[in-house]
Amino acid sequence: MTKSQPRRFGDVDYRLEDAVAVVTMSHPPVNGLGLDVRRGLIAAFEEARRDSRVAAIVLNGSGPGFSAGGDIREFGTQAATAEPALSLHVHPVIEASDKPVVAAIHGFAIGGGLETALVCHYRLVADSARIGLPERKLGVIPLSGTQRLPRVLGLEKSIEVILGAQIVPAKTFSGTALFDQIEEGDDQQVLRLAIELAREKIGTRSLPLIRRLPLPDRDPIAIVAEARARLASSEAMANECLNAIAAAAESADFEAGLAAARAIYDRLIVSDEVSRQRDRFFKSQSDVAR
Repeated sequence: MTKSQPRRFGDVDYRLEDAVAVVTMSHPPVNGLGLDVRRGLIAAFEEARRDSRVAAIVLNGSGPGFSAGGDIREFGTQAATAEPALSLHVHPVIEASDKPVVAAIHGFAIGGGLETALVCHYRLVADSARIGLPERKLGVIPLSGTQRLPRVLGLEKSIEVILGAQIVPAKTFSGTALFDQIEEGDDQQVLRLAIELAREKIGTRSLPLIRRLPLPDRDPIAIVAEARARLASSEAMANECLNAIAAAAESADFEAGLAAARAIYDRLIVSDEVSRQRDRFFKSQSDVAR
């Protein structure tokens, strides 16, 4: 077996195992998608694209899990809005790969971590891994998750997951299109299986992207209308999340839906509510550490 010496791009490790590039987010404690991770992901995927020895790519996370999403320590700082942005720059680079990309998920894929897995062509996950889009608790929406999750889970389930800010075991999604394989095992077993899957997919001509999928719902507009009726008197964030999810059903295509969701996200991220939620989060972390 041919292995290359590991390289480091920002907070991302990169190595070649035979024809598979293994791209590993490595930003303790939970692989938050801070600026150095975002820069590192773009650099690593560009390296894999250029290297003729690479025929497939596996994306994983070091330590306890895949990624817990946006680095909350950067919220309210210049790093949070500095380019490359996750959905505007990082995700398109991953999606544009003409080499199969497999997300190898253990531990957790939460918030932007799950959204990043959703732009990979294939997703292999440990059955015990915790999965969710809990951004509502921070006063924002899961930006691209509001457009991709409905395409694999349907609108009703996606509304339940996103508005409920649920974090549940991956095996909860057995039988859905969210994951290609749900397996037992630790991080090394999951990585090994993901590398095997990546090798199986080498040479695939039309790589699957969630953004290309139609909504699986029979009457998406009616589902949105029913949800809006139920939420008529609910708190504002529930309605903001629903409006973003509804864009998946009410927009002409994926890009238009994502643009509508982004407008909501951009407005919320600079709001006083996000600042208050962030302060409450840091206080809770401080209380736990005492």
